[in-house]
Amino acid sequence: MGIMLVYDITCEKSFENIRNWIRNIEEHASSDVEKMILGNKCDMNDKRQVSKQRGEALAVEYGVKFLETSAKASINVEEGFFTLARDIKAKMDRKLESSSPSNKGGGHQLRDQPKKKSRGWRCQLL
Repeated sequence: MGIMLVYDITCEKSFENIRNWIRNIEEHASSDVEKMILGNKCDMNDKRQVSKQRGEALAVEYGVKFLETSAKASINVEEGFFTLARDIKAKMDRKLESSSPSNKGGGHQLRDQPKKKSRGWRCQLL
């Protein structure tokens, strides 16, 4: 449901491979799989071979999100996973909404709730 494409910012060849990986994903994976590009080792800026701008431009070209990370220094690693997970969940929610019978009929079904003794009013949406 989600794929992270990770390249090493200190290795031009790994960045060039991203296009091949995306091509393979488009050929073999589900058409609605969420993708994200990560440039790893951002803690090694002195050895950088791939600029952040090139990573961002590639992500824009493919319509996916981009983030620079460092697994060693724990920079943006969690953020990357959370971002991809949120995007997957949002896509699943949209699919459920569009296939829900209530959306086709345009309303909600109301049901009587069993009476309980309480000290006030309670609203409940089903």
